[in-house]
Amino acid sequence: MKKIVFALMVLVAMSSCSVDDDASNTSYELAEITGNSLPDEFVFGETYSIEIDYLLPSECNSFVAVDARRAGSTSQERTQIYIGAVTTVNNSANCDPNVSGNEGSSNFSITIDEDEDYTFYFWTGIDANDRPIYTEVVVPVAEIIPSEN
Repeated sequence: MKKIVFALMVLVAMSSCSVDDDASNTSYELAEITGNSLPDEFVFGETYSIEIDYLLPSECNSFVAVDARRAGSTSQERTQIYIGAVTTVNNSANCDPNVSGNEGSSNFSITIDEDEDYTFYFWTGIDANDRPIYTEVVVPVAEIIPSEN
């Protein structure tokens, strides 16, 4: 879990600028994930498209991508999925960072390749101690009963 939290925090803190152009400055932030389309259960071996809803932090933010990562490579870590909605921040004077941003939706795909329950951690913000806050959703993997032929 610490690796994924760190990766998302690094992504939020990243910024870049051209050494030739002082006006060019892009930074990244995560948007609050406000909803998801997870099913009640998964079927082992199937691939699912999961839709998320997000709220941009301000009118200065633009959606970039969904960052969905497994916690690691062990069987247990592969069933822990961390999801963030990545945005860029327009640092120009043409927007107001105090005005709420737009709502939107996007999706990501996941193949269910473990037979244990999957736990999804949807990023929703930062607490008073600068720690990420997640909405946690557990989805069981249905047991497949072999058919008798």
